Amino acid sequence: MEFTEDSFASLTPAQSEALARRGERFTEPVYRVTTIEPQAIERSAEKVTMELSIVTESERQLLLDGVAFVYRASAEMNEQTPTFAQRLEYLRSRLPPIILGPSPTQPPADPPTTTGEPN
Repeated sequence: MEFTEDSFASLTPAQSEALARRGERFTEPVYRVTTIEPQAIERSAEKVTMELSIVTESERQLLLDGVAFVYRASAEMNEQTPTFAQRLEYLRSRLPPIILGPSPTQPPADPPTTTGEPN
């Protein structure tokens, strides 16, 4: 998912109060992620009363930095205006799997097996 500055919004006072009632305490600003399916943060006996997907300021910056990295690392692509998904796929063959994870079109790798012998 390609995050931009517009992917994040400040919490409303009601949302901040709901997090406080839940016992959430943050030492940095918290943002609502507008592009991700929200998670229930407050429920009543009858229904979910508030849903949010949140990130802290440092998590938000990591997401934005990750997107910027993908753009920088794929700048040499020959296509005119590649999509973010095309940029990720281009980088999958050039970077270690730990960086981008497995391709959504490839099955997950089998976990390593152990022989039970001591090292």
